[in-house]
Amino acid sequence: MEHFEQFGDWTAVDNAVQLMEEVIKLTPDGHTEEAARLDALGDALRQRFECLGKLGDIENAILVHQQAVDLTPDGDAGKVAFLNHLANALIRRFEHLGKLSDIENAILLHQQTADLVPDGDSNKAAQLNHLGNAFLRRFERLGELKDIENTIFLHRQAVDLTPDGHAHKGRWLANLGNAFLRRFEHLGELGDIENAIFANQQAVDLTPDGHARKATRLNNLGNALFRRFQHLGKLGDIENAILLNQQAVNLTPDGHADKVALLNNLGNCFVFRFEHVHELEDIENAILANQQAVDLTPDSHAQKATWLTNLGNAFLSRFRHLGELRDIENSILVNRQAINLTPDGHTDKAAQLSNLGAAFRSRFEHLGELGDIMEAILAYKQAAENTSSNSLTRYTAACRWATLCSEHQSPSSALDAYTVVLEIIPQVVWFGQTVHRRYEELPNIGRTINAAAAMAISVGHLSRAVEWLEEGRSIVWKQILQLRTPLDELHQLYPDIADELSRVSLALDDAGTSNFQFIDSQIRHKSVEEEAQNHRKLATQYEELLQYIRKLDGFHSFLRPKKFSELAPAAMNGPVVIINVHDSGCGALVVCPSTDIIHVPLPMVSSGEAAKMHSDLILSLQMYGDRDCKPCRNLVSQEVNIFNLNLGEILGKLWLFVAHPILSAVEGVLHEYAHDSLPHITWCATGAFAFLPLHAAGIYGSDEPMKNVDISDFAVSSYTTTLTAMLGLGSKPKQDPTRTPNILVVSQPATPGQEALPGVMKEVEAIQRYASPDHTCYLNHDQATVHAVLDEMSKHEIIHLACHGIQDMRDPLRSAFKLYDEPGLELNTLMGLSLENAELAVLSACQTATGNENLPEEAVHLAAGMLAVGYPSVIATMWSIGDNDPPLIADKVYANILGHRNNSEYQKAKATPAYALHEAVKHLREEIGEMNFMRWVPFVHFGV
Repeated sequence: MEHFEQFGDWTAVDNAVQLMEEVIKLTPDGHTEEAARLDALGDALRQRFECLGKLGDIENAILVHQQAVDLTPDGDAGKVAFLNHLANALIRRFEHLGKLSDIENAILLHQQTADLVPDGDSNKAAQLNHLGNAFLRRFERLGELKDIENTIFLHRQAVDLTPDGHAHKGRWLANLGNAFLRRFEHLGELGDIENAIFANQQAVDLTPDGHARKATRLNNLGNALFRRFQHLGKLGDIENAILLNQQAVNLTPDGHADKVALLNNLGNCFVFRFEHVHELEDIENAILANQQAVDLTPDSHAQKATWLTNLGNAFLSRFRHLGELRDIENSILVNRQAINLTPDGHTDKAAQLSNLGAAFRSRFEHLGELGDIMEAILAYKQAAENTSSNSLTRYTAACRWATLCSEHQSPSSALDAYTVVLEIIPQVVWFGQTVHRRYEELPNIGRTINAAAAMAISVGHLSRAVEWLEEGRSIVWKQILQLRTPLDELHQLYPDIADELSRVSLALDDAGTSNFQFIDSQIRHKSVEEEAQNHRKLATQYEELLQYIRKLDGFHSFLRPKKFSELAPAAMNGPVVIINVHDSGCGALVVCPSTDIIHVPLPMVSSGEAAKMHSDLILSLQMYGDRDCKPCRNLVSQEVNIFNLNLGEILGKLWLFVAHPILSAVEGVLHEYAHDSLPHITWCATGAFAFLPLHAAGIYGSDEPMKNVDISDFAVSSYTTTLTAMLGLGSKPKQDPTRTPNILVVSQPATPGQEALPGVMKEVEAIQRYASPDHTCYLNHDQATVHAVLDEMSKHEIIHLACHGIQDMRDPLRSAFKLYDEPGLELNTLMGLSLENAELAVLSACQTATGNENLPEEAVHLAAGMLAVGYPSVIATMWSIGDNDPPLIADKVYANILGHRNNSEYQKAKATPAYALHEAVKHLREEIGEMNFMRWVPFVHFGV
């Protein structure tokens, strides 16, 4: 048997079975060696099954292993081994037949053996490894996260307990690598696939040529590289995966039970390389390998459906390339077979249904028969509603279902599909993921939400459109705010539950904004893995608590997405204009508490035109170096003139296409808010409009002065990330107007490693003219460290940051205020704060409201971060600003907010931040000329 384990000599195991059968016949009942000999026979039968795949062998193995266990009293030294062997045989039958009772029993048995072996015993690692394998198999069947978490925990322990040089070290590493791979496939966290590759590479390196497990470990490494290729698209990964999987196939003799899986994996690699480089030989090889895997697998085998699915995908891929009808017919045929072989509740069911939907859709596009599109819609619908499957798979299916309904069925059916899409989104962008991982899915989600809203608008469901746009914007921000929601009403009626939810919310908030990162060239440190698993456990606890609370009387809607009736009060102080961008048309939804939602079609602007305006703005900003935070003072007049000319054209289009139609439609509503001052409008834009300066829309520099007009003549503009944010910020208790606010002024005139900002001291002087010395804290230069600023923020209602600001486009959470020490005050750090008494943040820095162009619906910028922290009003900048303008803006803003300390008219001088900034920018325009857009346009107000 050892010869078999080491070298894979299948004749040796067959001989062992025959020998042990003879020995058993010669062993009388009650013999002291009877149990051991039965166990040895069972082990030989199991190994022959692994070689030849004959079901009778594994059935007989389970039977004789059970006899060995029954004959052995508790406390006997051989009991642990016999229980292990029985559990392993049950796992093998589960892998073949897929019966859940087998894996449930195997887990119970392995748990028994792990408990029976004391810590410190040399066999402990092996027991932990066996139990981990059992959890992994159940995870692959049911997809429950706790099973794969347990798997990784146990395999990691096994690796840690095993010294280098031990014969089983490679096996434990291979199992750990596969567990990381499965979790990556479930959660998509990049650190898991890196860990999988590293562990599997170690396993391969520790396995000598000629070892029976060499092929399996080469295959495991190839699979991990294949998954990373799918995620990152690096051609080198798929090349290496094919090389490794081909080696694995070549090393495995025909007739070996593993041959089928190896052929299937090789075929998948060929499919994906074909789709990447379009070499016809690859897809031919893929179909050949996948077909072999199918032909070699009996219908009763649990993996048959998987091999059929992969063969169907290969046929579909070749059909899309060559257009031969027989390929799409074969794809539909084998995908149907796969679905029929897969039991309901299997985690793979949604993916199989989606594949069938894709095949029907492709045949419809080829033949135009309406029946095919109906079949595709049904398949995608069933996939989306298969709750046992992976959430991202279900979400993708639901989106395709909605799209096909929009194109080929009634609007009502499309709305039904989009309703399911919205229900699945919280599972795709899940509390248990890192914020970085959540951001990866947001661009696609944003586009889907825009499509859903456009469909709702087209049939007159305006309130539903507002609700959906609200759900789909600033998802991560709202998750953070939700964790910080006061629980007063819950605490009054159910104090214990409220306390528990508060505890879990606080811990989950901390975990979600953790700075733990993957460390290259080694398996992620144990403490990081524990932190990540704890994060996901907290998320699960949080969701279970929410489900429990929502069953309590009066709490059915607890922390659910708000209905329009709950969102409408966000417009209490003036209309909120939500602009939706979609290929089918752009439009505005104006929310006002005094009237129904006003829909304003914007037929003169398309999603393409909005994208072009954004692109033109970006090009202009890049031309004068804004993406490198190059101050305006370094520009030559020609560059400034070109930028102003380009921006003036964009502002003109925004006026004609967007602002003017909206103002005309809501003219009557605006007058309701106009008393002694201009009315207030808050912009909440989607898509490319989220990056365009709507607050400055207008016609400037016309030869006919009467034609010059801009939005500031009609309203004071603010921006918001969501209506929910306005509700939360607007609900903060109003401060006593006679109270002197505490102000924290942070200035960095010469940040190490950054260009000097000589105008900063003038800005501070401007603030000093209005701020009370007894209520002001100044942190200048080396005093302004990250720790010092964070320590003072909670003590002051107003913060003024006069420093460099950096928007990190590759990693938005690394966007930061550059302070004296590196890396500065990062957005990631800000997200971990919660300030109760905050009133105003003035961000006199570059790019504090720029945002990330890949995340238009999320508002991933420093201004949004300050809103999330708790500041109801934020003054920020859309791009780089020079030295001369911030002091003037600061002077006018604080004059309007605080008034002159020695002026008897102090009370009358005070204004809200939005109006204060409006007046300050108006003064700046008068000084520098309104055509100097580069200097006055970037100043914006967020919040209430």
